[in-house]
Amino acid sequence: MAARTRVCLVDDDIFVRDALALGLSDAGFEVLTAPGAAAGFDLVQRENVDAIVTDMNMPGTDGSEFICELRAAWPYLPIVAISGAIHLQGRSTCEIATELGADGTLIKPFRARQLADLLNTLLRDSEASRN
Repeated sequence: MAARTRVCLVDDDIFVRDALALGLSDAGFEVLTAPGAAAGFDLVQRENVDAIVTDMNMPGTDGSEFICELRAAWPYLPIVAISGAIHLQGRSTCEIATELGADGTLIKPFRARQLADLLNTLLRDSEASRN
């Protein structure tokens, strides 16, 4: 039996985190969750994950800083940035996340199926680029 794709999901909102984890699990992913960037980074260091989903607006280390840290440590790991804010500091959240190294972005609210589809596309593209 093939191993399920492992995703690290980082969001400070427990309700969003749990709802997305359930939806991604239903879509066939194994989901590891963290309530913030520090816990997420530790999780990615300990576990073999295939992709990361991170909220952009979190207390402490925000998603922008987290994406930079992730990209420096794991340059080829697919990263999806999610946010409830269309704009941060007067700029498009999606634009900021992409400039920092996110491979995909979604603005809340969205369906877990949309996230699963985006992850599948990014993982397929990542696999193709390595072959």
